[in-house]
Amino acid sequence: MIVTLNQAPTDALSDALRAELRLLLDVAFEGRCSNDDWHHALGGVHVWLSDAGRVISHASVVERSLVCSSRRLQVGYVEGVATAAAHRRKGYGSIVMTRVGEIIADRYALGALSTGTPALYAKLGWERWCGATFVDGPHGRERTANEDGGIMVLRTRRSPHLDLDGDIACDWRPGDAW
Repeated sequence: MIVTLNQAPTDALSDALRAELRLLLDVAFEGRCSNDDWHHALGGVHVWLSDAGRVISHASVVERSLVCSSRRLQVGYVEGVATAAAHRRKGYGSIVMTRVGEIIADRYALGALSTGTPALYAKLGWERWCGATFVDGPHGRERTANEDGGIMVLRTRRSPHLDLDGDIACDWRPGDAW
């Protein structure tokens, strides 16, 4: 098995590769990857591992605006993280997320993501945001209490001082806010 690490912006992906990435997410999330979820993963940089030309693991980094401890930041937000079932627990997700972390460190003051499985990210230096979560929606700031404890951030050398117990708010978008 020869595993290859790949990286490209969304606009450089072929239609066939986009379809393969979407299928990976659909299968990994057992059909719960909505069109909104898929669109959230587009528009940034994709990192994926392939084996014999087939995608086995993926994540993307898109730019989003967050208000962290009363400070507005443009962050590298991670979307579309998945590894094919037959390739899990082999370190492939960590390889992809390590490269994602390098992209974030090179381009942003902070990385962020939402997860129900924080252990994978914590071992790679991501920290859990412990404060209250919000979305800056069309009707003002709204509480997203169901996201509390599920937001993680990755500090970079350019990160400002952040109070991880403070409030954090994301910009509004269709589908899941976080």
